[in-house]
Amino acid sequence: MSRSHHKRLVMPRTWPLTRKTNIWAQKPNPSGHQIEMCMPLGIILRDVLGVAHNMREAKRILHSRKVMVDGKVETDRARGV
Repeated sequence: MSRSHHKRLVMPRTWPLTRKTNIWAQKPNPSGHQIEMCMPLGIILRDVLGVAHNMREAKRILHSRKVMVDGKVETDRARGV
């Protein structure tokens, strides 16, 4: 059984997120990249770019099919970018 979240204290140091604001952070889906080199798309929309205030808004933005990654429309909030 794999986990879809991990605590912010143990997330990779390469992610530009504050560690003590929330408890949990989304883990990216498995892909060809290492976990230290990619971030979940939902966290990028919410914490890095600031276009969503919470993960619920990030999911609505993704499901409206307005986000493109590598020329493809993405709806998965855990996709590693």
